[in-house]
Amino acid sequence: MRKIAFISTILLLLASCSKGYKVTVTFPDDSNNGETAFLTNYDTGDTLLSATVENKACTFEGNADKGFFARLLVGGQRYGFIVEPGDVQLNIEEGNAISPLNDKMKAWGLEMQKLADDTTLTEAESEARYAEGLKKFYEDNKDNAIGPWAFCNYLMYKDFTEDEIDEMLKTAPAEYAQLKRVEKAKNAARQLAITAEGKKFTDFEVKAEDGSVQKLSDYVGKGKITLVDFWASWCGPCRAEIPKLQALKAKYGDKFDVLGVAVWDNPDDTRKAMQQMNITWPVIIGTEQLNEPTDLYGIKGIPHIIIFGPDGTILSRGLMGDDLANKLAEVLK
Repeated sequence: MRKIAFISTILLLLASCSKGYKVTVTFPDDSNNGETAFLTNYDTGDTLLSATVENKACTFEGNADKGFFARLLVGGQRYGFIVEPGDVQLNIEEGNAISPLNDKMKAWGLEMQKLADDTTLTEAESEARYAEGLKKFYEDNKDNAIGPWAFCNYLMYKDFTEDEIDEMLKTAPAEYAQLKRVEKAKNAARQLAITAEGKKFTDFEVKAEDGSVQKLSDYVGKGKITLVDFWASWCGPCRAEIPKLQALKAKYGDKFDVLGVAVWDNPDDTRKAMQQMNITWPVIIGTEQLNEPTDLYGIKGIPHIIIFGPDGTILSRGLMGDDLANKLAEVLK
């Protein structure tokens, strides 16, 4: 009996040391049945596992020592959440993942939403508090899967110099320096310096599916103010900004041009969105998801709108809504 008890104890200990995870994804209806869902690593973009959606659900099972931030890709949509040892439930209808760290993420997100909804704050104050919220969230969670996500998003949310990023890495866990998104933030810092306001445009070219090549210089620096919108069909804020651009175009007519650059997107999805939203200005579309334009301009999030002067000088970048409208009115005087 002692031997059996001893063996049972060992098995229990081994089970308790297991770092296995099981992610169960549920969908609101059967529209995704038969599709392949992909579990990807948020930092690297690598596909870790795939599963077929059946009966409005799919599951992923694997191992994760400390957990990691992941993305589920299915049906042209993406959902971010944390994979951690144990059971993780992802409800697509509610847009909610359930597990200890995901619960913590949700609570923090609700706090940040209160900031966004606070009408007593200016936009600048709201953005500053959100940045501080990211920083504190990282500092409080350095040693779990939330930490790398919050740290990288803090780097991407604010325009840090490369030296400033290196300084922050001195107090971060050593493995943070190896994150691809940290390197991306450092590259963005270098490119932001090259493409800052007052600098001439940096050209790029994109090969279309018909074999033709489009360059930024085909549209910019041609003697007319040009507003260039870097966007994607799946990006809600991008889609929300397009009607505002259409209104500006209707107001000013031929006084300025608009060019779209479809980035981080499937070309077919881009064309579908253009038709849905009645986008009539030219849009540069590649044969696959474009990364080079955003890399060259140090763009860390979309939509990102740049106003180029008649000679191709960068007059402003990163403005949206009323701020963009006011700046356009200023440069068109």
